[in-house]
Amino acid sequence: MDLKSKSVPIMKKCSIIKGEMEEKPKLLVVDDEVDQCEFLVRFFSRRNFTVSSTGTGEEALRLIKENKPDLVLLDMKLAGNLEGRDVLRILRETDKDTKIAMITGDVLTEEEMQEIADLGIVDFLHKPVDVQTLENVIKKVLEHSYPKAVRLEVIKAKEPEEDTSLRRLTHDLSNITSDIAYKCELYILDEEEGLNKGKSEKERLIEATNILKAVLKQTERLTDIVQKLSSLAKKEV
Repeated sequence: MDLKSKSVPIMKKCSIIKGEMEEKPKLLVVDDEVDQCEFLVRFFSRRNFTVSSTGTGEEALRLIKENKPDLVLLDMKLAGNLEGRDVLRILRETDKDTKIAMITGDVLTEEEMQEIADLGIVDFLHKPVDVQTLENVIKKVLEHSYPKAVRLEVIKAKEPEEDTSLRRLTHDLSNITSDIAYKCELYILDEEEGLNKGKSEKERLIEATNILKAVLKQTERLTDIVQKLSSLAKKEV
């Protein structure tokens, strides 16, 4: 279950409120990749879940029967004699209610996907799966299973505050002017020392154009700094 990271708001804590009691949601991770299982166990355990995991289909069926998880993250590829779709097929012979999210890294035909969907799953996830996608699936399942009884706390990613202090703006201004001067002086020096004589007129034109484009880009930054300095000056008046 290859996971990819993404800078997004993440779940801090999830709980189910039943009367006066606060219960931990139960999650089962079924994947033969040990590292991924360990990561998900740690990640969701810290968010108030009771998480169990296994790499075999046989053990998955036992854990589902014993623990009755709120959601099973079931990988198609497993160790042992049973694959993910086998686990789902056997489970549905006696259990129609356990929520299963199927995960695969394979390219399946429409017929194969429909066959799995017909057995009853809440979602079909394709690798690599990011944590935010998993959280969204979990939230959807819990909010459907326990309407108005799910409590979610979310950590929102903080946007870095822009430093618009006079010291910072002065520093940026110095860097920009130095960069412009360096590019122009280097080109002039190459011309004076004859280092451009071996270049064709087209090559020299391209080089000069690139320098002008770079300088123009820096002037846009200069304009932005001037506006910020103007705003600072108004605040001080």
